[in-house]
Amino acid sequence: MTALTGSASDRRFYGAFLKDNPRERNLVLLKADLLRALRSFLHDISYCEFPTPVLCRHRESAPIPQFATKHPLTGEGYHLKHSAEEHLRRVVTSLDRVYDLGPAIRAERADGSHAIEFTMLQTAARDLTLTAGMRLVIDLIQHTVRSVFVTAVTRGTDFTTIKVRSVDDAIAEALGTPTAPEGEELVAAARAWLNEQNLPAAVGAWEVMEAFVQHAVEATVTTPTLLHSFPYELRHNSRIDEETGRAQRFSLIAGGVELCDGGVKLRTSAEYRPMVETNMALREELHGIPADSGPLEFYADVDRDPADVFTFGLGVERLLAACVGRTVADVLSFPHH
Repeated sequence: MTALTGSASDRRFYGAFLKDNPRERNLVLLKADLLRALRSFLHDISYCEFPTPVLCRHRESAPIPQFATKHPLTGEGYHLKHSAEEHLRRVVTSLDRVYDLGPAIRAERADGSHAIEFTMLQTAARDLTLTAGMRLVIDLIQHTVRSVFVTAVTRGTDFTTIKVRSVDDAIAEALGTPTAPEGEELVAAARAWLNEQNLPAAVGAWEVMEAFVQHAVEATVTTPTLLHSFPYELRHNSRIDEETGRAQRFSLIAGGVELCDGGVKLRTSAEYRPMVETNMALREELHGIPADSGPLEFYADVDRDPADVFTFGLGVERLLAACVGRTVADVLSFPHH
């Protein structure tokens, strides 16, 4: 990654910093072009922009801590948006293709590829298969990069070809085995690999597999690669393919960093409830957050007209950072706001 221009102190005076550093000002213009290109592509294939709230009355169902705040006048409590997926998943009951392009706020430890507040594209589409959805993502990325940089070969990453590879193949390569293990054998092998690398291997299967895929698989991906068909332990809220037993989920990696993640989601509240209850138990175990009644309004909306729904989320700053060979921190707007 290219070194940051200007000190952290300089960047606190952001307007003056841009005025004094034309190269950094150009990043702002590139991000504007990138946002315009993303919207243009989605509008051309009949996606409707649907801004979702930042202040949410209920927690999202992922096993993560969310920032919380209170209304200064009424005392009502809110959680700050981690992802727009669940709101869009509800709206797609009525509108076939929707997207949100706006802020996401996450309890992250900021580093070269993570930020507390960033710009996220989140989409949802009814009756789109995993294969068709992955093709859409590839077309979107390549169209956007070419629209902004004229070519798919950018300073930081060559997006001319985006490889498509099964996670099983990547796991087998990481473990040095002919095929990827399954079930408890896979979790045990992943835990052993983490131990060999002196990386923390948590107790839960989900945590072990998340850490293993991040360090053993994603970190080794240099050229843009779309990994698909995840093991059951990493299904998240994706549907399981009855023929393969694999989750209909994908992740787009470039330079060892995940740019985009998504898949075909669960259909009904009956399918979501066990996952949400597991996630609430994980939240309590990992972060001390007591379980609640769950996303009751979400359940009601998805049951109104169940369908296969393909969603994906794309980190806009991560895509821009990958293109220009910089860090996410470098391309944030008002990085010290």
